[in-house]
Amino acid sequence: MHNSKHYLITLIISMSTILTITPLNAQANWWEQVKKLLGDNEQIAQSALNDEQVAKALKQALSVGSESVINALQQNGAFTNNANLHINLPPSLARVGNVLDKIGLGQWTDDLETKLNQAAEQAIPAAGPILQTAINNLTLKDIQAIYLGKNDAATQYFKTQMSEPIAQALEPIIKQNLEKVEALKLYDNIMSKYQSLPFVPDVSNNLIALVKDEAMAGMFAYLAKEEAAIRNNPEKRTTELLKQVFGKH
Repeated sequence: MHNSKHYLITLIISMSTILTITPLNAQANWWEQVKKLLGDNEQIAQSALNDEQVAKALKQALSVGSESVINALQQNGAFTNNANLHINLPPSLARVGNVLDKIGLGQWTDDLETKLNQAAEQAIPAAGPILQTAINNLTLKDIQAIYLGKNDAATQYFKTQMSEPIAQALEPIIKQNLEKVEALKLYDNIMSKYQSLPFVPDVSNNLIALVKDEAMAGMFAYLAKEEAAIRNNPEKRTTELLKQVFGKH
């Protein structure tokens, strides 16, 4: 028992040394080094996680997290009623609202802001299949970097690698939704009335780009929170493999 305890202490120190002093580009094979350390103790070696288990667990975690985020953000009111996600009119358009409010038409810009948030909620599901494809295509090198990374390592990876295809998928849906709820028509009416007033500056806003950018920012922010929760909160690990892998992380 004493020898086993001594071995475990030595093992922990050795693992800490690997992860502390090894350059990041060499840490990709850290678990291979750990396996060698475990090799002399059959009981502990049997509990060591292999590459396939870690890869499968990480993909499960990312799938669970992204599905949860997409499901949450596509609900009615997800953007509209959440102060952290709510899409506000850009400052120049908000100033238009202030001017119109003085002549009793301020509700127009309030209605437009509501429609922008609804368009984001309705577009979010289009990001789901793109994220899942990215998860399925993760290489072992990607998985190792994410597993060893910060609490939002996967989110930052997707943000870097998948922002462009997600934006391309969201844009036509947002445009369609804004047309469907007559947000673009309302915007034209607002600007027509505003520009008919004397001594007002010209303003121009791309509402489709605004909704797209804000929808993606909200999605990645919540994906980061979900990723951190799965890494740190046992209750978020919904499968046995997630419990096994992230319980040892």
